[in-house]
Amino acid sequence: MSKIVFLRPERVNFRIIKFDMTLNQLLSFLFLLLSSMSLFSQEKVLFEVEGEPVYLDEFLYIYEKTNRDDANYSEASVKEYLDLYQKFKLKVKRARDMKLDTIEALQTELAGYRKQLANSYLSDDEVLKSLTREAYERMQTDVSFSHILIRVPTGANAALDDDAYRRALDALERLRAGEDFETVAKEVSEDPTVRTNNGRIGYVTAMLPDGFYELETAIYTLPSRTYSRPIKTPLGYHVVIQNGKRPARGEVEVAQILIRNGSNKNARSIIYDIYDELRNGADFAQVARNRSEDKATAPRGGYLGFFGINKYDALFENTAFRLKEDGDISEPIQTKIGWHIIKRLSHKPVGSFDEMERSLEAKIKSDSRFEIAEEAMLDKIKDENDFEEMDWNRDRFLAEVGADFLTYRWKAPQSFDNQTLFTLKNEPVKVSEFLQYLSKNAALRLRLNQNTPVPEALEQLYGSFIEASLKEHEESQLEEKYPEFKALMREYSEGILLFEATKMSVWDRASNDTAGLREYFKEHRDDYMWPERALLETITITDQDPGVVQKVMNQIDKKSGQQLIKKFNKKSESVRVQSEIIDREELDPDLEWMKNSVAQPFKPEGRDVTMIKKVSEIIAPKRKTLDEARGYVIADYQDFLEKEWVASLKDMYEVKVNEEVLSSIIKS
Repeated sequence: MSKIVFLRPERVNFRIIKFDMTLNQLLSFLFLLLSSMSLFSQEKVLFEVEGEPVYLDEFLYIYEKTNRDDANYSEASVKEYLDLYQKFKLKVKRARDMKLDTIEALQTELAGYRKQLANSYLSDDEVLKSLTREAYERMQTDVSFSHILIRVPTGANAALDDDAYRRALDALERLRAGEDFETVAKEVSEDPTVRTNNGRIGYVTAMLPDGFYELETAIYTLPSRTYSRPIKTPLGYHVVIQNGKRPARGEVEVAQILIRNGSNKNARSIIYDIYDELRNGADFAQVARNRSEDKATAPRGGYLGFFGINKYDALFENTAFRLKEDGDISEPIQTKIGWHIIKRLSHKPVGSFDEMERSLEAKIKSDSRFEIAEEAMLDKIKDENDFEEMDWNRDRFLAEVGADFLTYRWKAPQSFDNQTLFTLKNEPVKVSEFLQYLSKNAALRLRLNQNTPVPEALEQLYGSFIEASLKEHEESQLEEKYPEFKALMREYSEGILLFEATKMSVWDRASNDTAGLREYFKEHRDDYMWPERALLETITITDQDPGVVQKVMNQIDKKSGQQLIKKFNKKSESVRVQSEIIDREELDPDLEWMKNSVAQPFKPEGRDVTMIKKVSEIIAPKRKTLDEARGYVIADYQDFLEKEWVASLKDMYEVKVNEEVLSSIIKS
């Protein structure tokens, strides 16, 4: 049996102190007294498992997190959760004694959790919130713009980049001198669409794709009819001008009927005939299924789904968004592929900030604009840790690392001047650590273009090293700086151990111990019963002759489904029957829980059949077989094994509870 021993902290008795001490005795006494007081001011121990303390703060954190609004600190609530937490800690103790915390795979899993959790702390929350709010506010508006693009090839060197920038500046100067935008665009823009759109992109909405944040900022913030400076994106340099703004359109849900352009038919005449049918009351979905030439949407009644701006032809998009009400149908319009009639099904405006905040934050974190938040975070780490960069000799370093610095053949030199590069918390970071970083991150070196000058490559890699060093230092301090991080890491660590120990001691055993499972099922046979159920038959009459339908109806309460098939399917399949066993709560409201209860016949939409549901039989309760109940039996057997396991752990480990600390948190 486990022993529950109540701990009571010792008290310091101040009344017996005599003050006729020497100075040295007094100082010694004060030292001891302060030491004792500091000990008692440390975290309070709520209970111990085999001498290992569980602190009150830890228990309060997990109690409130788990119970949330129900964390009322009543005696019943606290003691119930204390019992659960003691069992949890017993299992974790057993997992550590089983050396599960030394398993490499579990250590790797925990390291992955830590890295993922640390990433959420290694960013500037205020900057992230600002970027999220900015993106949301921009999403309220669609902006039209035009641009001139001077392309920069991927991986271009500095000379090519400078040449493209210079040509973009030349175009900007021509525009500022008063030349017509379309004329300049046609002459110099390297956007292949300029021949058809004269550089006019049209309306777009935030967020633009990754790498286009500066362009997005320009078109949303430029005063009307003002040209931007050359803006760099993954495509090259852009000179842009904003043409206008409008409230964001959001998304519209539509269906369409399409008659394609063709030389052998009059598509216009056909679409207008269809339009007249719809105006006279024809069902849009049915007409689309029968006559639309869009193979993708016709089987779905023309359903095209939701779309926003810039997905389809401009005329198609504008027509769809101009439909005012759900159910409105457009007049026929012609695009490059043919003639369309569009039906508005619904409109979805931009959601509220609360609805979109989380998804926007996720998008921003995966977007290069998040580098702004990263830079703010790095500056903060530098300030907090007294970062100071030294005036180190880069030429000497480059001479020591060798000419093959950016190749896979490179290896760190064995002899070098171990200069100090920078300091963190007054601790020097030296060349040896930088060389170790370069060796470990070979892919980072090899990604640099071989044409990149070595000094330029060094500065890029050195910047990456500083960033990595700052993050590594900050990550090492997270448990100390953020109590919630420490608590979450404890949860992750103990959760992984608990899962693995429970898997080995309970779950795997329940699944693999077939003899034990059968014996448990045998002893609890009556716990696994089928309730009273019904055999439900769904009779489908495919013959639409009213006489046949009526004959089947006259026989349905007298004959079973199979008898109906035998009687009416002699020449052709007039009747189909589908049978299923259902529970009482699955019964159709039109049926009664009694044999031969028959519901009213109905015709399902879009099908030329008549269907009738019938309760063919009421099945009395009966025992389930092991195969039928296996999932439930395994779950119950797991519970049984877990209780046995916990009982053995209580015998194995001594649990001590500090009754005074426990009483202090209970509210009467």
